[in-house]
Amino acid sequence: MPPVVPQLLIALALAVLTSVIGYPLDIGGGRHVDALDAFLLMFALVNLRGAWATANAGPGGRAPAWFVVCGLLLAAAITWAMVRALTPTP
Repeated sequence: MPPVVPQLLIALALAVLTSVIGYPLDIGGGRHVDALDAFLLMFALVNLRGAWATANAGPGGRAPAWFVVCGLLLAAAITWAMVRALTPTP
């Protein structure tokens, strides 16, 4: 197994975990954002960045194509979840 796969799986697990748990933080006016989701997604992005650096440090200095595709899809999913978590809801 390539050394970047565990980091990708951890980032994916953190992104999926946000759909299961949450901690709504009241921002006033009866609206709230999900602070725990934003916190977990930040760690998912940091983990993905670490995986990307590790993949680029491999032979040839370029990440494999499968990693680039998986990393970009995971980054898109994390970004969508972060926008969803930080959009105020009633």
